[in-house]
Amino acid sequence: MGTQPSKIALLISSLISFTAFTATAEDLGASSATIDETITVTGSRFDRTVDQQLTVINTIEREEIARLNPKSVADVLETLPGVSVSRNGGAGQATSISVRGSNSNHVLVLVDGVKVGSATLGTVSFNTLSPENIERIEVLKGPRASVWGSDAIGGVIQIFTRELKGGEWFAGAEYGSNDYVRGSFGAGMNHGDGNTTLAVNHEQSDGYDVYNGAEVENDDDGYKRNALSLKGSQQINQNWQALWNGQYDKGNTQYDDIYASGSADESDYENYLWSLATQYSREQFTSKLAVSQSQDSNENFRGDDASVAIAEFETKRDQVNWSNQYLAADDLTITGGIDWSREQVRGDYAQDERDLFGAYALIQKQWSKLLAEVAVRYDDVENIDSETSYNASLAYQFNEQWRIAATTGTAFKAPTFNDLYWPDSGNSDLISETAESYELTLHFNNQDLRAYISVFQNKIDNLIAWAPTGEQDDFGWDIWKPANINEAKITGVELSANYQLLGLEHQLGYTYLNAENKQTDEQLIGRSENEFNYLLSYTWQQFDLLANYHYQGKRYAGYEQYLDAYHKLDLSLGFQIDDAWSLRLKANNLFDEEIISDQNYFSPGRELFFSVSYQAF
Repeated sequence: MGTQPSKIALLISSLISFTAFTATAEDLGASSATIDETITVTGSRFDRTVDQQLTVINTIEREEIARLNPKSVADVLETLPGVSVSRNGGAGQATSISVRGSNSNHVLVLVDGVKVGSATLGTVSFNTLSPENIERIEVLKGPRASVWGSDAIGGVIQIFTRELKGGEWFAGAEYGSNDYVRGSFGAGMNHGDGNTTLAVNHEQSDGYDVYNGAEVENDDDGYKRNALSLKGSQQINQNWQALWNGQYDKGNTQYDDIYASGSADESDYENYLWSLATQYSREQFTSKLAVSQSQDSNENFRGDDASVAIAEFETKRDQVNWSNQYLAADDLTITGGIDWSREQVRGDYAQDERDLFGAYALIQKQWSKLLAEVAVRYDDVENIDSETSYNASLAYQFNEQWRIAATTGTAFKAPTFNDLYWPDSGNSDLISETAESYELTLHFNNQDLRAYISVFQNKIDNLIAWAPTGEQDDFGWDIWKPANINEAKITGVELSANYQLLGLEHQLGYTYLNAENKQTDEQLIGRSENEFNYLLSYTWQQFDLLANYHYQGKRYAGYEQYLDAYHKLDLSLGFQIDDAWSLRLKANNLFDEEIISDQNYFSPGRELFFSVSYQAF
């Protein structure tokens, strides 16, 4: 471990040199700077341009999602630096998302501003979300508990559903490998000074045998996925606006369980969310009040009798969010608000509901080329503890193209209901997992190149893991329960570059990661030291071509074993017949590489898909 700092220093030096060279290369024609008008909201809950954000936020728009033609949200997220994906098979199987080496339950996931996920497991079922109903994704890197509260240790992922204007509509159909079938439709409707978008999607696939072991379950593991989203707004008068949105996902997944003794396994899910909000805007002041509810429900079945569930998990979360922003001056912005939520779970738990309360404030101040931001939040989690989180950031703009930003912050993750109250094995004495992070990021931006290099460190304490209690049961077996016994230190370098060269669009992302369990001095399970993604796109007349290459370094699997590194290449070819009709041919895993991102579970081999779509805009 003593060589790691020198390795990081060498890597930083090399990447900075590469970024600087690319930025000044004659082929790019880098001359006058341009302002990136991309708007993000995840950093502060209100619209801000990229140059106003002091944390790294990656965005993926609808156009790029359509060209990627993904079969899961994980396929989209995997193209981003610092985001790592682990799958128990294909698009319909359980999927874990790690941001900058953090655990999968250390990422806060929002859909149109509403927190989603299970309060029993503490994770989000990404395999239940339909990419066709997504307009935009924002991924904020690093802790942001100071604005969003619990879970935002590694980052925040916010998904925005489709949004169309009145008279706009789309329809699409697709067929592909493993008898994959998709049909989708969406339309926008005007009503006075407002509009509403309705989008629906259906997908199904016969799947394939995802587990490496015929003696366990020798069957195909298919899935069905249905999604409905509704999103709208109405301008009541000059100052008041009403907003609403809803999302409904229902489906079935067949999977392989190593403990199933040869029986078929499947799972039904039914998830939804809705939100009603009103927003008041006047001159320098904006206030938004939102009331929402989300449900995460899952039933597992085994064997021939698919009418009796062997396990049921359900989370309902009621939420009230009041957010305010005041532009005190051209160079001073004050943001603050209050969050309340009630989590309820179904099951034989000693405690089946809890209230969470949070209050936060954020101040951003500009002095000429210097931009500073401080955010503080207080959270109280019923029957557990209270946490105070902060973020402090400082950025200096050297010129129109170069900027450097430094950030430090804290975050926490409240224990789940399973951790605290699972019958006979929960530990109600647990406290929240906590984290402290540091980050330094160098940005470059002009008309042909947008790039950044970020060096980060995240220390996570009080990690919850199973441990012997020192007691024994009636049969003499040691009793194990969750305990706050682990700590981790994650250090890394993240590089992103989007540029034009030789008539081609290039997008590359690279992450170096040293994720260490400080209790055992071993690498954290499931992490890769090196991960690289490269998107190459080209447009010629009515054709467009997108090549997506992904390299995943070897992953530590525990007990001194590693999962093999792998390469994956996807190709997407589109043809625009006219202004409305288009065709697309997609090939995943073109070289049919054997991919295992989670031990003994195969990702799909080579797959082919053909789609046709119509868009009226």
